[in-house]
Amino acid sequence: MATLQQLATAVQNGDIAGIQSATSALGGALSNVSAQRVFYGNGLSQLEADQTALNQQTTNLKAQDNTLVGADAAQAATALSQAELANQAALSAAAKVLPMNLLQFLPQG
Repeated sequence: MATLQQLATAVQNGDIAGIQSATSALGGALSNVSAQRVFYGNGLSQLEADQTALNQQTTNLKAQDNTLVGADAAQAATALSQAELANQAALSAAAKVLPMNLLQFLPQG
């Protein structure tokens, strides 16, 4: 603000050297502001890219979670029931076969 005040005073007084000095200072300040805009603009772009990547990762993780945990309860119960029936059938068949021993297979005579 002081530089703007100096420029206004120099213009009012017709001070050419003061005008040149103040405009040079304003040019330097403008260059500094431009450099800061580039710096913070790049930082903002990086943050936006990171946010996009995190959003995509969140979407992927939710899809994986749904695949792993979101099983249909009715379908899971049906599969369990079928597996239990198959297990019982296997146990029943084994119970009929296992009591036999080698002597029962030998010819008698």
